[in-house]
Amino acid sequence: MDKLVYEAFRKLQKKEHLLRVARDRMATGRITREMFRKEEAAIIEAFKLTTEEQRAYESYSKMQRKKS
Repeated sequence: MDKLVYEAFRKLQKKEHLLRVARDRMATGRITREMFRKEEAAIIEAFKLTTEEQRAYESYSKMQRKKS
């Protein structure tokens, strides 16, 4: 796995973790739906994949599907 694929996986995992935490906080009433939407937008923007990372991730995924 090359560096771009590794970075893409790292970003995606971090984004999913932070979104899960934010959803949990909203579900338990610690933040409002409006606050959740603001946090969600900020998280998605902060961990957006670059074009190169997206291309590397898609290529890696395609190779993995062929192996299966």
